Amino acid sequence: MSMGAINGRVIYSPKGKAGEYAENAANFFVGCSNGCTYCYLRKGRGAKVLGGNRPELKKTLREYPFAIDIFKNELLKHKEELQKTGLFFSFTTDPLLPETERLTRQAVGVCQRHGVPVKILSKCAEGINGFIDFAEASEGWDLSRIAIGSTLTGCDELEPNASPNAARVSVLARAKRHGFPTFASIEPVVDFDKAFAIIKLAFPFVDLFKIGLLSGEKFKQRDVFLFITSVHTFFMEKSPTARIYWKDGILKAAEMVREILPKWCVPANYDLFNENNNENAI
Repeated sequence: MSMGAINGRVIYSPKGKAGEYAENAANFFVGCSNGCTYCYLRKGRGAKVLGGNRPELKKTLREYPFAIDIFKNELLKHKEELQKTGLFFSFTTDPLLPETERLTRQAVGVCQRHGVPVKILSKCAEGINGFIDFAEASEGWDLSRIAIGSTLTGCDELEPNASPNAARVSVLARAKRHGFPTFASIEPVVDFDKAFAIIKLAFPFVDLFKIGLLSGEKFKQRDVFLFITSVHTFFMEKSPTARIYWKDGILKAAEMVREILPKWCVPANYDLFNENNNENAI
């Protein structure tokens, strides 16, 4: 569990459903050019501020040099906690777009120097490839402390400006080969068949799947239950080393309780970087 809530200009402790993804996160930008039709940032009261069609540096950060200084100061202030929980990039944009990757790389460099593991979630295959090259060329970087992930819905038509799902799987495969821990966000599940197909395609290259439904949509209990059962059957056949975190919402929709899930299902705070730290995870 987190030692205490962080509420900085870059680093903060997410609440609600976002808290299932990461105990602590970093956001330099708001807005995103991927154009995903389901994006929660483009809906509701905050859409004008958070849901722009291109990334913009948060106004409180003023400009680039100040942004990385603010980040470093916040990280040092909460260094002990962040070394335990890690840091997630990011919730309010894609951190590896052409406009955002520079600050992401600089921030990861700061994390590397101070022993803070990071998770980077992106739908930009080119950006992930570039980051892999950059990280490998960075002297002294420990790639085992940098998890690379991608959102995989199987629905390219809903993500018009993002890289195709198949391309994202390919770069996860490359990340895995080069020694990075890998994860996949199977969220939102919009189409059960497409979600299951992309899980099977990505399975050999992913260490941790996080799976959740499209927020605000109504799903039949039977359909959700059958989807979860199908995924578990597939995993059972594969004798997996990969792990799954089922988000609370999808289990509730299926009328399932976490206590009966198979051994490869893990809690929200599962430590992707150190299997030995998971005995007390909740």
